[in-house]
Amino acid sequence: MSLDPRYHDIVKRCMITAAGIGGAGVFLPVLDMAGIAAIWTGMVVSIANASGNPMSKATVGKVVSAAVSAVSGYYVGSKILTFLAAPLLIAFPVAGVPAVLAVNVMLNGLFTYRLGKTCAADFSRPDFTAEDLGRLVGRIARLLVKVPLPSEVAEVRRLLFN
Repeated sequence: MSLDPRYHDIVKRCMITAAGIGGAGVFLPVLDMAGIAAIWTGMVVSIANASGNPMSKATVGKVVSAAVSAVSGYYVGSKILTFLAAPLLIAFPVAGVPAVLAVNVMLNGLFTYRLGKTCAADFSRPDFTAEDLGRLVGRIARLLVKVPLPSEVAEVRRLLFN
């Protein structure tokens, strides 16, 4: 299932912003997580409003908190691996640093895409209720942190670079 075209602009704008902080996030992980949380909050609010199911920032905060919690373990692991790989990055900075930056940029874009696509699909359902929101919060970890499909990578690349 691809992203509903009604939400392309919202998700694309947020993906580009999230990817933009991904480079700095390699060196300042706190900036990365704080920036992602702010971007995702704005994105989820915008998707909710565009879907006709507006919700308070407090309610959106629950969705975003679940999403940030889901990916933080992944981010922490990737940061630890980045620091463990520091000798390689120093030895081969021409290849290593851009590779690490590219991975972080892509992950920020991918996670933002997945959250946006999931919220757009759920919020757009005519029978969407607060109970569904509770179930979404429970599903977020499973939805965000999984091996990306080639079709997802292609969609993320298309939205980021076209």
